[in-house]
Amino acid sequence: MENKKFKILVADGLAQEGIDILKGFSEFTVDVRPKLNKEELVQIVPAYDAIIVRSATKLSADAIAAAKNLKVVARAGTGYDNIDAEACTKRGIVVLITPLGNSNAVIELTMGFMLDAARHISLANSTMCKDLWEKKKLGGTELRGKTAGILGLGRIGTGVAKRCQAFEMKVVAYDTLIPKKRAEELGVELVDDLDDLLKRSDYISIHIPLTEQTRNFIGKEQFAKMKRTAVVINVSRGEVIDEKALHDALVEKRIGAACIDVYSKEPACRAEFPFIGLDNVITTPHLGASTVEAQVEVAKMAADHVAKALLSKVFIDAVNIPFQISERMAELYKPYMELGVMLGRFTSQFEPGRYTEVGIKYKGDIFTNFDPIKLTTLHALFTDRFTENVTLMNVDKILKDNGIKVVVEKYDKPINLETLIKVYVKTDKGGRTEVAGTAFSDKPRIIEIDELYLELAPAEYMLALVNNDRPGVIGNVGTLLGKNGINIAGWQLGRRQKGEKALAIITIDDPLPQAVMDELVKLPNVMDARVIRL
Repeated sequence: MENKKFKILVADGLAQEGIDILKGFSEFTVDVRPKLNKEELVQIVPAYDAIIVRSATKLSADAIAAAKNLKVVARAGTGYDNIDAEACTKRGIVVLITPLGNSNAVIELTMGFMLDAARHISLANSTMCKDLWEKKKLGGTELRGKTAGILGLGRIGTGVAKRCQAFEMKVVAYDTLIPKKRAEELGVELVDDLDDLLKRSDYISIHIPLTEQTRNFIGKEQFAKMKRTAVVINVSRGEVIDEKALHDALVEKRIGAACIDVYSKEPACRAEFPFIGLDNVITTPHLGASTVEAQVEVAKMAADHVAKALLSKVFIDAVNIPFQISERMAELYKPYMELGVMLGRFTSQFEPGRYTEVGIKYKGDIFTNFDPIKLTTLHALFTDRFTENVTLMNVDKILKDNGIKVVVEKYDKPINLETLIKVYVKTDKGGRTEVAGTAFSDKPRIIEIDELYLELAPAEYMLALVNNDRPGVIGNVGTLLGKNGINIAGWQLGRRQKGEKALAIITIDDPLPQAVMDELVKLPNVMDARVIRL
């Protein structure tokens, strides 16, 4: 909403299609600086509002501490081990990822691993290159009829499940977060007991994020429960498997084979990971997202996510804020999150008193999860009201610590609008201000201020004028502004009844000097005036 320039640093190699998206915005200045070392990054990072990285650049706590203007970090990919997300959270910096961009590439690599393990394709090629004809030794098995055990039924796990079903495999899955109904819709058997999955599965494919709870999730104890013919596939993160236990299980033939694309330390080498090179192991150098299509897609998604975050305060696939919003939900909620920012910023400046209560009322079947809009609105309302840094992550706690009551409820009065969001604040002096808005054709509009009705589009500078409804006010104000070189872009009027209090919202092209404000409030019938900047 602000006509502001944002500086964006692309710190790793990013497909040109993503850079072109960013450069298409007049609000952005884009610098492409790959291969920065730690010292160089710390030196230049204070100038930037957003950073896009892939896996090479390490955004450590030191870099985050130096990033005084940083608002958004985007990882063009799924994992974000190279970003200190905790340091970002403490500073109120939103971390975004692009999990959909490379999903298909990872899914297809997983299926390639399965086929390779079943039919010994890599090994057969290797022997052929040595002029060996190992047809009898390399007889394989079929995927049809086998059981695929999937750990993690997210986007990638779901995609693998669907492909396995196309190969007429039985699919069982272990995921403590996915509802059973979702698994039933996919035709997948969801098990509560991991051991059950390990014992039954011919192929065990791992698609879980790395957390403290999932580190070494598969170890000696789990390998002991698998079939001796089981094939373990890991395309998630190296640390989710105890790699020493994996080596031992392979060497001792406690499992049939492993297909590994990720490692606890990368680049990986045989000296540190001795399972590399074993006859019953297929290894690749972290190729999960290494397709032309995936790199273009994650670049475009990262650029789009950053643009929405900076310009609209819509945070897609954020990993460190207390709500999740998908690409689909973002398209639906974008105008209402923009509206929430507009209502919050307007109300905060229109009513500068000390708040004791804030309420948000909403109407609309579209709002199946109101938390993203609620937090975006509260953040905009209070971001300039405390000396401490108010973020999407801590705004609820700050309001609670300061004794400010928050009420969020559905709007229950009949109105001729499909959607409505109303924000009200109460002050310690007994005052109450209400500002309501909606979205027309996906454009946010303020439509009510203290029961005075108008239609107000967002603008950088607005003059809010409260006056007695008397002849001559408009002329006097217009003359004063014109005399001082202030151009009027729009003028919205609202009043309850003739002759009573009226409200004008005057859109102006430039900020209003204090001297002009002083003259303005002295004009006949002008009761109050303040400049609001969105």
